[in-house]
Amino acid sequence: MKKLKKLICTFLTRKGVVEGNDPYLYGEKVKAYLIRGAKHLPIMPEYPNQALGWGVLCLRDSLPG
Repeated sequence: MKKLKKLICTFLTRKGVVEGNDPYLYGEKVKAYLIRGAKHLPIMPEYPNQALGWGVLCLRDSLPG
């Protein structure tokens, strides 16, 4: 799990800061982006919930532009 978190952080930093998409990327913005891009699963009617949180991570839909 630590390797996955590190990979996601590296990816977001590259896309946001290095490539110039969001030079002011910080923790709360990353959190908001990930929540915005999360895919809800049809098995749960309400989000967020205790079992699945905000849904399944989708990096493609999380990043602006």
